[in-house]
Amino acid sequence: MEIKDIISIEYPKLSLFLPELIVLITGFTLFTLELIYKRLSHPIAISLSIIGYLMAFLYIIFNFDLKGETFYNLYVRDQFSSLVQLFMILLTTILLAFTYEYQKLKKSLYGEFYYILAFSLFGAMVLASSYNLLIIYVALEAVSVSFYIMTALQKRDFNSKEGAFKYLILGGLSIALASYGAVFLYLYSGSMDLRQILHTNAPEKNLLILGLILFLFGFAIKIGVVPFHFWLPDAYQGAPTPITAYMASVGKIAFFAPVIRVMPLVQESFHQTWVLTLGVLAVITFLFGNIVALVQRDVKRMLAYSSIAHSGFILAGISVAEAIGLKAVIYFLLAYSIMGMLSFLVLAVLERSGMWENRIEEFSGLRFSQPFLALVFAVSLFSLLGVPPTVGFLVKALIFMSLSFESLWWVAILMIVGVGISTGYYLRLVVLMYMREGEKKLALNLTGFEKLSMAVMAVSLIVLGVLPMILWNQISPISEMLFRR
Repeated sequence: MEIKDIISIEYPKLSLFLPELIVLITGFTLFTLELIYKRLSHPIAISLSIIGYLMAFLYIIFNFDLKGETFYNLYVRDQFSSLVQLFMILLTTILLAFTYEYQKLKKSLYGEFYYILAFSLFGAMVLASSYNLLIIYVALEAVSVSFYIMTALQKRDFNSKEGAFKYLILGGLSIALASYGAVFLYLYSGSMDLRQILHTNAPEKNLLILGLILFLFGFAIKIGVVPFHFWLPDAYQGAPTPITAYMASVGKIAFFAPVIRVMPLVQESFHQTWVLTLGVLAVITFLFGNIVALVQRDVKRMLAYSSIAHSGFILAGISVAEAIGLKAVIYFLLAYSIMGMLSFLVLAVLERSGMWENRIEEFSGLRFSQPFLALVFAVSLFSLLGVPPTVGFLVKALIFMSLSFESLWWVAILMIVGVGISTGYYLRLVVLMYMREGEKKLALNLTGFEKLSMAVMAVSLIVLGVLPMILWNQISPISEMLFRR
C-alpha cells in the first residue's frame, strides 16, 4: 500500500469560511496600515472597514443557504451562523457611523480602535459557528480581549479604566472556568466536539456533569447572569458609550450563540435538571436586574441593569426543552440586539453636547430640544418594556408561550411581576421627555447617515412586531435544524 493511499489530506472549503476571512483580512489590513503610517486617517479606516464588512455581508446574503463543515469538522456553516452573522456585521457597520464624532469629543481618537473592532467581530462570528471546544475558546478570547481594550479607550476617565479592570478580572475567571469545563468534557468523551461529547454514553457521568457546569458558568459570567454579573454595570457605564452599544448588541449575540447550540444537545440527557436550573437562574437574573434598575439615577447604568434583566428573559427561553423555546430565544436575541444598540447610541449622541451626564433629570423636555432623538429613544424604551405593537411585546409573548410547553408557569408569573417593575423606570423616562419642561437646551448636529440608521432601527422595532413572519420564516427552520443535530 502506498503512502498516498494511507494519508488523505482534506483541503478546507474556504467558501464556508469566506465571510470570516474577509473580516479577518480587513482587520489585518487596518493593523498593517496603522503600523506603516502610525496615525491612520480615521475616514480612511472607517471606509476600509465598511468596505470589508459590506463584502462579507453581501456574500452571506447571496449564500444564505450554504451549509457544510470545514477545517476537519472544526467549523460549521449553517443558516443559524449566517443569520446571526448578518446581524453582527450590520450592527457593527452602523456603529462606525457614531464612533468618530464621539471619540473626537472625548479626545480619545485611537487608530487602533478600528482593527480591534474588526478582530472582535471576527471572534464573534467564529463563536457562533463551531461546536469544537478549542475553537470556541480561541474565539471567546478574541472577543473578550477586544472588549477589555475597547472598554478602557476613554482617555483620562477613571470609570473607564475601573470598568475595564473589573471586566478583565471576571472575564479571566470566566475563561478559566470554561477551560476547566472543556478539560473535564474531553476526559469524559475523548472528543473536543460538543455533539460527540453529549452523545457519548460513558460510565463517568460525573465528569460530564462537572464539565458542563463549569463550561456554562464561564458563559454565564460573559452573559451577565446573576450572581455572575458584577462586572457588567461598571463596564457598561465606564466604556465609551458606542462601545457599550456594541457590547449590548453584538456581544450579547456572540456570547449567547454557543449556549444556543448546546441547548438542544444538553436537554436530551439532562432534561429536568436543565429546565429547573436555568428556570431558577432566569427568574433571579430578571427580577434582580429590574429591581436594581428601578433605583438608578444614571440612565446608562440603568440600561446596563436592564440588559441583565433581558439576559434573564433569554435564559428563560433557553430553559424550555422544546424547539419553540429555541425559536423564541433566537427571535428575542436578535430583536434585543437592535433595542440595545439603538438605546445606547441615543445616549452616545446626547453626550456629544459636551454637558450631558446621562442623569435621569436631564431627559426632562427632551422632545422640545431634540424631537428626533426623543422619538427614537421612546420607541426603543417601549420595545424594551414590551409595549405593542413593538417587537419587544412579540418576543416576550413568545417566551411566555414557550414556558407553557414545560409547565413553567411559576417562571412566567414571576417574570410578569418583573415586567411590572420595569414599567417604573422605562415609562419614567418617557414621561420626563414628553410631559416635563426642558432642563437643558441641546444643540446637536446629526449626520444624514446617523439619522437614517437610527430611524431604520426604530422602524424595524415596530415592523418586526407587526409583521413577525419576516424574521420568523427564517428562524423557524433554523431552530428545527438545530434540534435535529
